[in-house]
Amino acid sequence: MTKRQHVRLEAGFTLIEILMVMAILAILATVAAPNMSAFMDAQRVKSPASDLYASLVLARSEAITRNASVDLVPNVADWAGGWRVRVQSGGTVLRVQDAYAARLSITSSQAGVLTYGGNGRLVTSAATFRIRVPENPDARMRCVSVDVSGRPNVRTDRDSDQTACN
Repeated sequence: MTKRQHVRLEAGFTLIEILMVMAILAILATVAAPNMSAFMDAQRVKSPASDLYASLVLARSEAITRNASVDLVPNVADWAGGWRVRVQSGGTVLRVQDAYAARLSITSSQAGVLTYGGNGRLVTSAATFRIRVPENPDARMRCVSVDVSGRPNVRTDRDSDQTACN
């Protein structure tokens, strides 16, 4: 033997160790998958609610600034198809919201156009927009409400019944 003794270690994992790690990962993925779906649907509802709220705030602000009526107009019958914020006289478009992905429903308690007067109050009646994923009752619906004073607010459904934000 030489003065230096070399110790040779075998590097790597055994087949049993690799199989155990894969089994544990499979179990964790099975447990996490349903929660991930609910998380994704919650985000799918949150973004349009924020966009709609921002559009309502913009419409109210511009109505006051311009002392003119400003409309929030759906692109199609379902608000999930997008909307436009426009000045009523002259038709200047201030913001365009594109359609959202499928599996999303945005319905309004009031059909058609929502109009803010020059004082920032609604000319039309108060409205509530329900934003939900129809196929997933576990995804909490969001409601964007506008009272007659014109002030919007966002609420999250607490009981997951998808009928009203309680």
